[in-house]
Amino acid sequence: MNLTGGSKRCASMLAYLRTNLGHLSRAMAAFAAHPLIQLGVLIACVLWLALGGGENALASTLTIGGFVLTQMVLNEQRRRDKALHLKIDELIVAVAGARNEVAGVEGAAEDEIERLRAELPAARS
Repeated sequence: MNLTGGSKRCASMLAYLRTNLGHLSRAMAAFAAHPLIQLGVLIACVLWLALGGGENALASTLTIGGFVLTQMVLNEQRRRDKALHLKIDELIVAVAGARNEVAGVEGAAEDEIERLRAELPAARS
């Protein structure tokens, strides 16, 4: 694929953004998961309501924040899931007697997974 100068810059910028946003997402998810931060959010909500900040603004802010943090956590789970599958695939390929066709099976159709599961020696007994 031959990219022009503008396309190469655009691809480079997208790769840079993806890398840095991934780092930011992981850092924010780890930060928000800390118990003291969660306690701080609870205290801030109580103070907000006690000082008359308004329920609608607080509800909107918490809804948007909850949505963003949920997406960050899901992103982190997907990354860990991919890493775990890679490790398992590596073990399948490395172990003698293992069926190499099950490496990468997470992308297969449901019926293909069930067929492979039925072929397991433990499933036969």
